[in-house]
Amino acid sequence: MGTIKVMGQGDMKFAPDVTRVSVDIDALHTTYQEAFEAGAKNTNHIKDILAEHGLDRDLAKTSRFDVNMHRVHKKVERGEWQWIVKGYKIRQTFLIELEMGCPQLTSLLDQIGREMSGIEIELGFAVSNTEDARLKVIEAAVKDAQKKAEVMAAALGKKLGDVSSVRYGNLVEEYYNGRVYDQCIASPGALCEESSMDLTPVDLNGNANVEVVWNLV
Repeated sequence: MGTIKVMGQGDMKFAPDVTRVSVDIDALHTTYQEAFEAGAKNTNHIKDILAEHGLDRDLAKTSRFDVNMHRVHKKVERGEWQWIVKGYKIRQTFLIELEMGCPQLTSLLDQIGREMSGIEIELGFAVSNTEDARLKVIEAAVKDAQKKAEVMAAALGKKLGDVSSVRYGNLVEEYYNGRVYDQCIASPGALCEESSMDLTPVDLNGNANVEVVWNLV
């Protein structure tokens, strides 16, 4: 009877409906206590900025909060080298998800850049319902496999019978990620009230592979 094995490819594009702002903070402090307290202040500050723009304070989600010793390799007496503790470094990352076309975006980024030190800001886009997008890509891959299998079976003078096995492959999601500020240090009034970002994001790609084996009849 025989079998036929086909690899189906699902490729789809999705229009993003979420703007993602990533705020990374990297700052050095004298003591661990100072670094830890600075982290708490950063959290409250960024939430306050959101509130000032009429946005929910809880939109700022923390994805990283590290406080580590900062060591430098220094030459000491008799030409010897050793590691010296020169303070404590804090690394924080806040993720803020906003609706597409959020009118407060430009003003929000400007204020964060002016009022918070040691930061980098990145702007990207995403699909809010990623699970629905994944399922659509998988469905497209299965349909692609079936179309290919039907053509191959017909060329052999056969028809597709029952499915013998299915193996799901990789799913790849590609997000547009454009850096807005690098080591952001903005001066007061850097962006006037009339300034705004007219951003047109690229579509996001979804890719999946599905290997399907049919019996031939």
